[in-house]
Amino acid sequence: MAGSFVRWCGLALCVAAVTTLALNVVVSPRLPEGAFATVAASPVYFLRQCIASIVALLLVFGIAGIHVSRLGRVGLVGTIAFVVAFTGQVLLFAVEYGQAFQVHDYALNAATALNAAMSDPHRPLAIGALIAIAAFFVGWLLLAVSLLVSRHFARLGPALIVVGLPLLFATKGLGAWGGIITSAVTGAGWFLIGLDMMRRRNFT
Repeated sequence: MAGSFVRWCGLALCVAAVTTLALNVVVSPRLPEGAFATVAASPVYFLRQCIASIVALLLVFGIAGIHVSRLGRVGLVGTIAFVVAFTGQVLLFAVEYGQAFQVHDYALNAATALNAAMSDPHRPLAIGALIAIAAFFVGWLLLAVSLLVSRHFARLGPALIVVGLPLLFATKGLGAWGGIITSAVTGAGWFLIGLDMMRRRNFT
């Protein structure tokens, strides 16, 4: 039963990786320019956030599968990494889902208030998103490092995640290309880990 669950979670990681790259190549560059409410009110934004929500949920299952695949061998550091990564990923899913079905609606009906809320970094809307992104970033880094140290998976996948996530900040000035580069490298890491999970037959 555990083996079947892990393999399905591996598939979820692979699908998330491919979808993330497609999202940044095809959809994100089509977002309009302007104030946040203008962007959030667009149909492209709604589509993007719906797809991003699905990716975030797939990654939740991916993290769960990684943990289950190495139960009994994970140790304290690996357990902490799992808890932080899982929490961050759930929070990110909540943010992506909320942006699709709540923020988009506010952009359509209360654009001025939404712009005011997003322009102040001390408002709950901005703080909540920042916490989710930070937990996602730190959690996946910790999880990837724990996988590198433990060698439960081939090292290339976790290494690509360790390299790819910081590219989110390093390529920020490149616009859409920054997202494409980051998702390509990080997504390759997710894909390789997921592929490894799908191929495995021994989870003890």
